[in-house]
Amino acid sequence: MVASSTALGRQDIRWASGLAGFGFRLACTVAGPALLSLAFPPFDVGPIALIALVPLFLLWSKLTWKQAFWWGWLAGILMFLTILYWTSITIFEFVGAWSSLALTLLCAIEGFAVAATAVSAALVGKGAFRLGSIFGVPAAWVIFESIRTNGSLGVPFGQLGLVASHVPWLLPIAALGGVYILTAVVALANGAVAAILIGSRSLRIAGAVVLGLLAVIVAISNTRRVDALAPATLRVAIAQGNIEQDVKWTPQVFAQSQKIYANMTREAASRGARVVVWPETAITTSAPQDRMLLQKLTGLAASTHVWMLAGTIDTPTPQGYYNALIDLTPQGSVSGIYHKHWLVPFAEYLPFANLLRRFPIMDQASTFLAGLGPHVLSAGGYSWGPLICYESAFAPYARATVNAGADVIVIATDDAWFNSTPEPYQHADIAAVQAVATGRWIVRAASTGISEIINPHGVIVSALGVGQRGIVMGNIGQGIQTPYDRYGAAWLITLCLVVLASGIIVARVRHTA
Repeated sequence: MVASSTALGRQDIRWASGLAGFGFRLACTVAGPALLSLAFPPFDVGPIALIALVPLFLLWSKLTWKQAFWWGWLAGILMFLTILYWTSITIFEFVGAWSSLALTLLCAIEGFAVAATAVSAALVGKGAFRLGSIFGVPAAWVIFESIRTNGSLGVPFGQLGLVASHVPWLLPIAALGGVYILTAVVALANGAVAAILIGSRSLRIAGAVVLGLLAVIVAISNTRRVDALAPATLRVAIAQGNIEQDVKWTPQVFAQSQKIYANMTREAASRGARVVVWPETAITTSAPQDRMLLQKLTGLAASTHVWMLAGTIDTPTPQGYYNALIDLTPQGSVSGIYHKHWLVPFAEYLPFANLLRRFPIMDQASTFLAGLGPHVLSAGGYSWGPLICYESAFAPYARATVNAGADVIVIATDDAWFNSTPEPYQHADIAAVQAVATGRWIVRAASTGISEIINPHGVIVSALGVGQRGIVMGNIGQGIQTPYDRYGAAWLITLCLVVLASGIIVARVRHTA
């Protein structure tokens, strides 16, 4: 009887220990995504991202790699559900009642990047948060975030480095390596804080040294903010028509919307604008193929003596159509047309169409064609690098556009699908990071907001918010070349790979010794 009681007592202890372990793991797994979500719109508490990942880093380092995978995957799913829940709105437009399932599937796929980071943390830590963890776990975060946010099916929203748009002293670092180096700095700060909180004396010292070095990098980068920019002499305007998505494409509204944009163009010209930008698909028909409409548009540019960059549809052949930006001159001619290259999967085109078209819920996906890639349009004596909506979120494409010769970046977008959600704000935040990374002025025209003019230091000099109709005006000038323009971020990804591999090898050698 005594033996049985003893055995039962041991079972109770093991059960209680397991429950406590489960509770700790669950608390860390929920706390990380919850804290990180506060760093993104609508909350915009950017600095909290510097500590938000600490619970996750500490947890993953103590687990086996298999345990880390499952807990990391759950953390990733929760993270993207809290940050990207607004995607369900557009998903609903295409798959209806299946939208909740589709959103969960999207977050589950994106969550694999976090799961991979968690596995890396476990392999570097081998049961504890160590010196190698300070560097190895942030390196893994950078690597797997860069993988999930690039490629034709990449989702560039929710990148850790984008929180810098609301941390002014952190933003200048983007010039060194784009959003990727911002992610590295934020993740490394989390690693250093984790070391300071739970490490040995030597580990705490190492964490403090890392934070000190990061502070030096931030200070040096901020000296660039005081550098003088080239004189801003070109007067530009953005026409934000605030035409709602549910009526924008109806024939009844077309004439009215064109009148709104034409009147705003005339007003902008009377206020000194030399270039006027209309948002994505402000013209909801194929303007280049509609002779009468094109005559009206070129006549408007000629009568107001402005360059017009206007979002439209282009159908050069019956076989397909493009999401386009047309360039009209003050002489009343078409100077050029840009075709959107980076299309939205499952919305503007259907991946694996031969297979997925067989399913009825996939019938709503459009069949836009992809343009050839980055090139520039000319307006007001500057070369303008066009980015249309979704493609403006891809850092490498913005850099490629600058390297194709863009003096200025022009973004034409339509976020009207998401007006009551954080999406317009998250999308606009990306533009501020892109401005600093590429060293270019950005003119961002959004159908229902946020329209804004951003200087190469990431400062918004003029803007109009969501749900407003009006004109955004300001002067722009030549940009500045940045290290990111010249070298990109391949060097950083390579460095992260070396750091992570070294951390895993050292941990394995130490564990087997």
